[in-house]
Amino acid sequence: MTTIDKNSKPVAVVTGSSSGIGYETSLLMARNGFFTHATMRSTDKSNKIIDLKRNEKLPLEILRLDVTDEKSVKEAIERIINEQGRIDVLVNNAGYALLGPLEELSIREIKEQFETNVFGVIRVTKEVLPIMRRQMHGTIVNISSVAGRIGFPLTSAYVSSKFALEGLSESMAYEVEQFGIKVILIEPNSLELAEMLLKI
Repeated sequence: MTTIDKNSKPVAVVTGSSSGIGYETSLLMARNGFFTHATMRSTDKSNKIIDLKRNEKLPLEILRLDVTDEKSVKEAIERIINEQGRIDVLVNNAGYALLGPLEELSIREIKEQFETNVFGVIRVTKEVLPIMRRQMHGTIVNISSVAGRIGFPLTSAYVSSKFALEGLSESMAYEVEQFGIKVILIEPNSLELAEMLLKI
């Protein structure tokens, strides 16, 4: 493993960076001095962020990482560590909303919702935690939703996945604080997200 250079840029990993919150978060962190790995399930969607990287000369790299695929997660995190020697911030953003009344959703669809929104977070976090524990520092940011606090009609699968993420984040925070690792849970609007990330 590469020795950590305390004078080098802090390293961030953001999942689900092809669009939306992940896309904006990756750019925000790169523009504010983090060497940012903008990860996504398919790099076919990376043209826009690559253009901004080139035009602004941002410290940002695109990397394929599918949170539902254990091999993909392991390979991506291993590559980051081999190249950077550290991970200071993990932003678990990858997710989607499955809509429809519960009785019309198949078990397969509901399992897929949880596979991304809950087990995807667990899968990536479990790969990163040993690294942060060895470093004795790190920040894990889990992107939830207001739907992690209250239910809405036609969103039972999505809402329940976000409720699970909230419980996971709160419990995990107690487990890792002794190692200098912070767990932050964000139920975003865009302004709140930006303010929280800039305080890391």
